[in-house]
Amino acid sequence: MADKYSLEQEAQRLNYQLRSTFFYRKLVEYKTLTFPVRVAELFPHEDLYDWSKRSEWGIGEDAFTYVGGTNLNYLQVFCHPKVLREHQELLAYYRNIAALPQKAVGKLVGIHPKKFEDTSIPERILNEVQALTFARLFNEHITLIFDSSVLSLSPQDLEGLLLASTGAQIDGSWRNKIGEEAERVVRLLLIKEAIKRKIVHALLKREKLEIVPFDEKRVDDLLGEIDTFRGMMLTNKTSIIFSSEPDVSLIAQDGTTIAVIEVKGGTDSAGALERYGAAKKSFEKTLHVSPKAKTIFISNSLTAEVKERLRRDQSVTKYFNLVEVLHASETSEQCLDYIFNLLAQSK
Repeated sequence: MADKYSLEQEAQRLNYQLRSTFFYRKLVEYKTLTFPVRVAELFPHEDLYDWSKRSEWGIGEDAFTYVGGTNLNYLQVFCHPKVLREHQELLAYYRNIAALPQKAVGKLVGIHPKKFEDTSIPERILNEVQALTFARLFNEHITLIFDSSVLSLSPQDLEGLLLASTGAQIDGSWRNKIGEEAERVVRLLLIKEAIKRKIVHALLKREKLEIVPFDEKRVDDLLGEIDTFRGMMLTNKTSIIFSSEPDVSLIAQDGTTIAVIEVKGGTDSAGALERYGAAKKSFEKTLHVSPKAKTIFISNSLTAEVKERLRRDQSVTKYFNLVEVLHASETSEQCLDYIFNLLAQSK
């Protein structure tokens, strides 16, 4: 009973560890901490922005007058449509100052901001109507925040709103990304192990389909770019490919499948059978095409019932507890040895 309780505790601990790494990465990805600096860069050019149509943009007069009498800058607080069209990346800043999640904005105005906040897609440029629609919504909410605060907001309060709103968005994303984060950590573990064994020939870029020759001097940089890689080419001419269903594929020299790995990171016991069923379905698809392939299941919260089914399931070659694999335990060594021995033995 104590062992079971200990494993459940470890599963929860892993869950929160994955959550911590996810939060930090998303905070960097959203560029939240750079927004105040980006907005401040506009201050020397404030004369280029006319606020005479502010009532049409949803800005309350009391709030506007209050900001004018403080050390706050209008551009720091209120969303000018021209700013959105010139600096589309600041859409996320004003949305967060208004304490609005992306999903809510989409429901309220019928335009989802996500596709515009992702500035890596240059062709998605805000037009006049869209910029005005977003600005009016944000300003209405910002005005309401000022009114409810009895006109007492400070620059520190604005940054607090920015971080609190971003945190809520990240938390909402996390609920749907637990499994993906577990897959990411396992990918990182495999890459580190391959580097440790000195068998990495090159890394494969995800988007540009580029081959990046492995450079031991750039290990830290490469590990920091893990999300951009879709696999590794190894020195014995085998490969490890990251995808979805299966999460990881081990590829032989002749292109056949050596093994596939499914990673499940959910911690709730109630969903354990469902996660096992999803992995089993993926394994059966692989075995239909590659009947000699090995199948490896790495999962959190392996209940007694799931373990019993795994022991009897001929479609699952090996299974490991995710908590134990990620915590440098004997299980971790067994799992990595098993995977890399399969690659080493491939002809």
